[in-house]
Amino acid sequence: MAGFIAAIGFVGILSGLPYHSLPWLAGFAVAMCMVGLLDDIVDLRPRHKLILELAAICILGGWGPQLDLLPYHPLNIALTIFWLITATNAFNLIDGIDGLAAGVGIVAALSIATVAGLHQHEGTMVVGLALAGALAGFMVFNFPPASIFMGDEGALAVGLVLGVLSIQASHHGEGSLPARLAMPLLALMVPLLDTVTVTVTRLATGNPISKRGLDHSHHRLTRFGMSTRSAAATLIGLQAIAGGCAIALTVVPGYDAVLLLPFMALFFALVALFLMDRSFDGESPGQIEHLPAIARVILSFGYKRRFVELILDVALVAAAYFGAMVLRFDFDLSIAQVNQMLIGLPWVVMLGCGAFLLAGVYRGIWRYTGLAESVRFALAAMIAGLAVKLASAILPITISRATVVVFVLLLFNFLVATRWSFHVFQRIGRWLAHSARRLVIVGADARGAVAVQHLHSTIGAGVELLGLLDEDSFKHGKLFHGYPVLGSLDNLGAIMARTPFDEIVIAQETLSTTQLAALESFTVSHRVTLRRFWLGVTDMSAPTISDQQLTTA
Repeated sequence: MAGFIAAIGFVGILSGLPYHSLPWLAGFAVAMCMVGLLDDIVDLRPRHKLILELAAICILGGWGPQLDLLPYHPLNIALTIFWLITATNAFNLIDGIDGLAAGVGIVAALSIATVAGLHQHEGTMVVGLALAGALAGFMVFNFPPASIFMGDEGALAVGLVLGVLSIQASHHGEGSLPARLAMPLLALMVPLLDTVTVTVTRLATGNPISKRGLDHSHHRLTRFGMSTRSAAATLIGLQAIAGGCAIALTVVPGYDAVLLLPFMALFFALVALFLMDRSFDGESPGQIEHLPAIARVILSFGYKRRFVELILDVALVAAAYFGAMVLRFDFDLSIAQVNQMLIGLPWVVMLGCGAFLLAGVYRGIWRYTGLAESVRFALAAMIAGLAVKLASAILPITISRATVVVFVLLLFNFLVATRWSFHVFQRIGRWLAHSARRLVIVGADARGAVAVQHLHSTIGAGVELLGLLDEDSFKHGKLFHGYPVLGSLDNLGAIMARTPFDEIVIAQETLSTTQLAALESFTVSHRVTLRRFWLGVTDMSAPTISDQQLTTA
């Protein structure tokens, strides 16, 4: 904090920039630092800590920069106070593993400084760069394994400064009101995603919001098998994507920026939903008992009634509609055309979501979405396209036949992408995870395909599937459900030499006695675990041996 304040003061004096706002920014940052230090020393109760934060932020909200998104000044002050308290605490919550808070802070500060620099606002740019530089110096010693830690005094102060800078950044550029509203959210996307994820899942599972726990985003990634470095790098990379989106919103015209918002909302909403869904790996939502009323409401609307999925599909239909129109006009839309699109957007969204409901899209379960659902998605997209085109005759929807075709194609692809996103995120997570065990499957056939799918859904953290073995030489070198066919059982030694593994899972049913004996001998000599994947149906109505014995007796 001292380095940050010294940097902006020194540059301000040398460059002659108007730094009349520096004293109050530095003062409030130090005040928040003291609140965090007190909390680290005596472990304040959450409500006492919140009261101290509000005392400082309420003064800052009335004196410093304010959000100007609402028509009434008192409401803007209230919104500013709410934003600053949210940004301050959200940033504090991600300070759970080495290097994460500092890395996210560096990326957020640099993105804000870039926005300010592009629009010639030197004051905000210098403060953002100073904060990024101070955090970079800190991160040298906070990089895992860390020798120093940020603590509440550092995280609260940095969160407050980033909250103020994000407000100032929202005032720059040519963006429309929605784009300016999105700017602060994107600047602190990872802390906000973590806060929303933790809050919703704790409410949904009946746990207190203020209780400390190991359910933050970084904890979920480490339980997925990632190391602390991989988890921190993943979330810092996600913040870099959000920072790039924030910069893009400020450099494109306002009417074009609006067209980008559904795509951004769709991506980050999918990430949040994936992280939330990890909370129910051990127990399904419908099996949790003795929940408070608010938890039952959240689970009912979110999982049973699919209300969250419906909200997500609003952004999905809007993105498909905007994408179709942009492609139709070769990325060259006038303000009048964009306004006409926005007028027809509510009708397109209602017709699209209605088509999804009619085609049974909401009957599927995302985690277990397979190829069979693609037929339902195609039907839903075609119904939506037909409904939009027919309704354009009586509703204020301007869309040509060629654009409808593009709209249907985009809608189908977006439906597949969103419903398969959990599989994609899971595959990426396992690719980034630390592999304690490495296994291969014997049998690149129908049973092998089932084994691969089974391992995808039930395999534990830290287990990596390297590929498959099969006697059919035509399959060697090919990909089977995304995994290579490494070779046959005859060249296990060579495969082991170039791709070491710890476990062999037999899925193939037609192995001979000689092949099984060779496998057992290989696993014993190389100390490799040998397992068999079972797949079958048992007739529970058939009499058992004991039943037959009792009948005979």
